Amino acid sequence: MNSLSLRLVIATTIVFMASLSCTFAVLVQEAKYGLFRVQRNSLTVQVDTLAERIRIVDGRPTLELGDLAEEVGKTVSYALLDRQGRVIQSWGLRGVDVSPAVIERYDTDDPFGFSIERWLDPNSGDPVMLILPDAGGKQRVVVTVVAREGLFVQASMPLLDSHIAIADVLYTFTEGTVLAILLPLLLAMIAIPIIVRLTLKPIRRVSRQAQEMEAATLDRRLSVNRVPSEMRGLVRAFNDLLARLDTAWRLQREFTANAAHELRTPIAALRAEVEAIVPAPARSVLAVHFDKVARLLAQLLALAEADSRPIDTAAHLDLTVLAKAVVTDMAPAVLASGRDIAVELAGDGPTLVRGDPGLVEIALRNLVDNAIRHSRPQSAIRVVIDERRISVSNTGSDIPEEVRKAMFERFWKKDRRTGGSGLGLSIVDTIMTRLGGSVIVSSSSGTATFALGFQPGSGA
Repeated sequence: MNSLSLRLVIATTIVFMASLSCTFAVLVQEAKYGLFRVQRNSLTVQVDTLAERIRIVDGRPTLELGDLAEEVGKTVSYALLDRQGRVIQSWGLRGVDVSPAVIERYDTDDPFGFSIERWLDPNSGDPVMLILPDAGGKQRVVVTVVAREGLFVQASMPLLDSHIAIADVLYTFTEGTVLAILLPLLLAMIAIPIIVRLTLKPIRRVSRQAQEMEAATLDRRLSVNRVPSEMRGLVRAFNDLLARLDTAWRLQREFTANAAHELRTPIAALRAEVEAIVPAPARSVLAVHFDKVARLLAQLLALAEADSRPIDTAAHLDLTVLAKAVVTDMAPAVLASGRDIAVELAGDGPTLVRGDPGLVEIALRNLVDNAIRHSRPQSAIRVVIDERRISVSNTGSDIPEEVRKAMFERFWKKDRRTGGSGLGLSIVDTIMTRLGGSVIVSSSSGTATFALGFQPGSGA
C-alpha cells in the first residue's frame, strides 16, 4: 500500500465508519433515555401543578386533582406524602414512601447510566425521580416534589418500553442520516485521489528535475516553487546535499584532470632522457612502460571529460562523417599494428543522430583502440554504420556472458599483463549513458562486436 491516495481513502473511510458507529451508539443511548425523559418531564409538570392544589379538609391535607382525575387508574397514579415522606393518600396505585435524606439531595435514579443531558447538568431538575417496581413487578417512574406545609406530592406511571423508540430512531437515522454520511464518503473517495494528484504535481516536477541530474549538472538546484510547505524542508535538504556533492565532485574531477595533464610533460621529458641514456636492449622494455603510463594519462583525461563535459541536448551529428574521420585518423596506427580497418554502410537511410560529437568521437576511438589490442594479427576491424547505430567488430575470441557484465567497470582488465588501462570501455559506457544511448556487446564464432545506439536526430 505505497499509494498516498489509497492510504488517504482508506483512512477517510475508517474515520467515516467510526463516526457512523459512534453516532449509532449515541442515538441508541439517547433513544433509551428519551422515553424516560419524556415521562419524567410529563410527571414533573403534573406534580408541580398538584403542589399548588393541596387543601386542608377537616384538618387533613388532601389534593384537588381537577382535570387530572381522569388519568387516575389508567396510566398515572398520584399520592400525597407527609413531612417524613410517608404516603398519606393515594390515587390509583399506592404511592411510594420516600426518605427525607433522598429528598434533600434530590437524587436521580437513572436506570440507563450515561446520558448527554445528565453529563451536561448532573443535578438538573429539583424533583426526586425513582424507578421502582409496582405490585405486578413492572417498573414505573416515580416523581416526587416538595409542596407547601412540608408535604410532598408524588406522581408515577409505568416505564414505557424503549425498544419502539429505538427502532424508530434507527429507522429514521438509516433512512436519512446514513445517506447523508455515505454520499460525502463516496464523494471523498473520488475527490481524494484527484486532490492528492494535484497537490503532488509540484513534487512530481521536482522528481523529474532530480532524475535529469547527472555528474555534469550537479550545479543545478531543485525548484521549491509551489512545493507544499511540508516538503520544502526535504527539497532544501536535497539541494544542500547537491551543493556538497557538486563541490566534492568538482574537486575530484579537477584533481584527476590536472594530475593527468601535469604528468604528461615530465613523463615525456623523462622518456627522452631515458632513450638518450639507456642502452638499446633495455630501451624497448622501458618504452613499453612509458607507453602504458602515457595511455593511462590519456584515458584519465578522456574519463574526466566524459564525466564532466556539459552536453548540448540539442546537438546532432552524422555518424557516417564522424566514423570516416576517426578511421582516417587512426588508420596509420591500425595498419602499423598489422591489422586492416574499413568503414561500411549497412543501409541507405540517414545517419543523423542526437549526441555530442566530441564525446562520441572519444567513445568510437576507444572502441577501435580496444579492437586493435584484442584482435588477431592480420585480421580486419570493421566499423559498420546503420542509421542510428555504429558498431565496431574484430576477430579474436568469444566474450563469455559473465565477462560482458564486468568489462564496463573502471580499471577492469581480464588479463593484468596486458597494456590496457582498464578504462576504455568504462569511458564508452559513461559517454553513452550521458547521451541517453546504449552499448550492446555481442560475440559469435570468435567475432566480438560493440554497438553504440543513439537517439534519432531531428532530421532522421
